[in-house]
Amino acid sequence: MDENLKELAFKYAVKNAIEHEGKANLKAVIGKLSAIDAEFGKNLSQHIKELTEIVEEINELSKKELKEKFNSFSFDELPERKEKEEMQLEWGDKEKVVTRYAPNPNGPFHLGNARALLNSFEYAKKYNGKFILRFDDTDPKVKKPIKNAEQVFKTDLEWLGVKVDETYFASDRMELYYDYMKKIVEKGKAYVCSCNREEWKKLINQGQACPCRERKEKEQKKELEKMFSHELKEGQAVLRIKTDLNAKDPSLRDWWAAKIVDKAEHPRAGDKYFVWPSYNFASAIDDHEMGVTLIIRGQEHAQNAEKQKFLYDFLEWEYPHTFHTGRIKLKEMVLSTSKIKEGIENGTYTGWDDPRLGTIQALRRRGFVAKTIKEIIREIGVKSSDVTVDFSRIIDLNKGFIDSKADRYFFVDKAIRLDVNFVPGIEIEKPLHPDFPDQTRTFLLKEGSQSFIISRKDSERLEEGEIARLKHALNFRVIKKEEMQIFGEFVGTQKLESKPLLPWVLEETTAEIVMPDAVRKHGLIEKFILDEKENSHVQLENFGYARIDEIEDKKIVLWFTHK
Repeated sequence: MDENLKELAFKYAVKNAIEHEGKANLKAVIGKLSAIDAEFGKNLSQHIKELTEIVEEINELSKKELKEKFNSFSFDELPERKEKEEMQLEWGDKEKVVTRYAPNPNGPFHLGNARALLNSFEYAKKYNGKFILRFDDTDPKVKKPIKNAEQVFKTDLEWLGVKVDETYFASDRMELYYDYMKKIVEKGKAYVCSCNREEWKKLINQGQACPCRERKEKEQKKELEKMFSHELKEGQAVLRIKTDLNAKDPSLRDWWAAKIVDKAEHPRAGDKYFVWPSYNFASAIDDHEMGVTLIIRGQEHAQNAEKQKFLYDFLEWEYPHTFHTGRIKLKEMVLSTSKIKEGIENGTYTGWDDPRLGTIQALRRRGFVAKTIKEIIREIGVKSSDVTVDFSRIIDLNKGFIDSKADRYFFVDKAIRLDVNFVPGIEIEKPLHPDFPDQTRTFLLKEGSQSFIISRKDSERLEEGEIARLKHALNFRVIKKEEMQIFGEFVGTQKLESKPLLPWVLEETTAEIVMPDAVRKHGLIEKFILDEKENSHVQLENFGYARIDEIEDKKIVLWFTHK
């Protein structure tokens, strides 16, 4: 790590320590440096040892020394994160920008989809344009749309702050597609193909036309009508667009525009239609009809753009400006809609909001905030390369957004009783949040013997004769350890250095915590948490951040967010 970066790391560590009661957080320093220097983030493993040593050095300073260091630096000149390079809209009529997000509503969208969504919305907003939500729901068999798709998607969109100007369903526009199918056949630019698929593929790979391609216009129109009337059945015919039979990419040769589905089960269109357009046909028609000028979508659609341009040329239209972004990869979560749907159907996942998934529903329920999703997408930018997102970066961002609002509570799983003797009748105050010392909870300890609840895991750290501290409360010496109970004696209230610091519960209620692996932890938590509101963020000290999912009479259900 060069000297300039070391100096920055030292300054950020000092600043972070001042802001957090004298202790710098290694991840916070890493996050700051990664945000201002992309290359640093890519080569983090090479720097982690030096960074750890810097943070440890800062954390060994006394508060006086830390303050002196802080006052000796000029923090006004510290660089902030670099703004990501934006895609430039260079055409002349930028004031007419119209973007769209066109999901297949066979499941709610996830973090991977959010890249195209948020960039499309932000560019429309930047140029005072229009943002369209168009549901590409023309597959009634393989990727069947979910019920209530509009409400499901709009709930997620509203949460992300995305305002939709116009909403469309492709399944509502079937007659329009039919008109264009007829028109393109009349132009001699499409044909109804009834060849065996394998035989057709063999010919097309050799750059040869199938017999169906050479039929006269009148016969083509007649065959198309047979498709519409359902005289032709599923698998007997498809409508194909005539393209270049010598195209280098065989998939561009005579791509299919429509097929027959005998028994459509569509939540919106029912079984009214038998001929369904392909994604490429319906999407191409709608982008023109809706006046879309800018398309931002995944790199996997680059080939689709080339297919659609044939149709645009035949109809003498101008193809929209396009930009294809790379995929988002997230090792810690499942992002594939088909895999998620399969997992829900076979019982592997509890639903679209299962905590193991990368859906927006799941992230929201776990306690990630919209700002985090938008910021990580902003950091990724609009580059065409694939991006593997470090989940620790998402956690760092989210922690920064929720920490100041997360009240602190103690949670104990696998509880064990601690009886402390010789306790004076004292009143102790436990802060709700370290940044707001005037907001406290008061506990009155009775004189004599006082019982507390601690976790079995913490009790295993204690040895007879050892002195430990109940955080924010008192110090005790361990007198005796039993399997389900520990006996101790009061030895003061002053803060102790280098002694076990234990969370505890005095007045409790039962808690259930849904963990990221979907396992449910059960334990006891301070009853004061029942005064919080559902959907609030809290920090369970020595455990992690969580979102309050449900509050019952004497029980609370939380979803674990992250450490």
